[in-house]
Amino acid sequence: MNIYEVALRVVLAIIIGGVVGFNREYENRPAGFRTHVLVCLGATVAALIQVQLGYYVIDEIARTPNLSGVLSVDTGRVICQVISGVGFLGAGTIIRTKVSVKGLTTAASIWAVACVGIAVGMGFYTISILSGIGIVIVLVLLKRFEYRFINKLDTIKFKIEYTDKIKVIKEINKTLEADEITIKNIEFINGDDRRECIYTLLLPQTIKQNELISMIVMNDGVIKAEKIS
Repeated sequence: MNIYEVALRVVLAIIIGGVVGFNREYENRPAGFRTHVLVCLGATVAALIQVQLGYYVIDEIARTPNLSGVLSVDTGRVICQVISGVGFLGAGTIIRTKVSVKGLTTAASIWAVACVGIAVGMGFYTISILSGIGIVIVLVLLKRFEYRFINKLDTIKFKIEYTDKIKVIKEINKTLEADEITIKNIEFINGDDRRECIYTLLLPQTIKQNELISMIVMNDGVIKAEKIS
């Protein structure tokens, strides 16, 4: 394999990994642009090494036919180790909170670009390019489809009683943002002895309302939280 062929595969891996990584970086995900580029490039290098080992064994057997029964190469060993190793890397992007699990899509995208990197390193250009385009389509277009037709948001209202307005609101907002729950409105109820507010939230159907209430009550300064509609 000449240097131009190697350079082509390396550049293609950087481009595909970069395009996918840019989307993850734009979405503020744990693994972004550089991570996806490195994963795709690393998988490509591993596949290139596997290919070169095959060429090396063939050349050695051609020079010394007596070694044909001794020398052999497992064409899938290095590739299998790459896929297994990337699984551990992807697991590091998954974050489990009290009401949701985040990072699964990013973990899947890391694993997918590793597979594409292997295809690039093996010289399967059609497979790698079409697969890269497919990954981008899934991350960009299917996300919009999912939000519009599958994961519809429920509008709900919670009434919260508190002791310290500034501290409680800050902590609750931080908690909701961590689980990507949209705050539509906050209405404060005025009164001499009343310290209450009503949150209007856009809640994904994947988050259970009872768990959300329990999570809000756990914040310091919250006396009571209940759903009103």
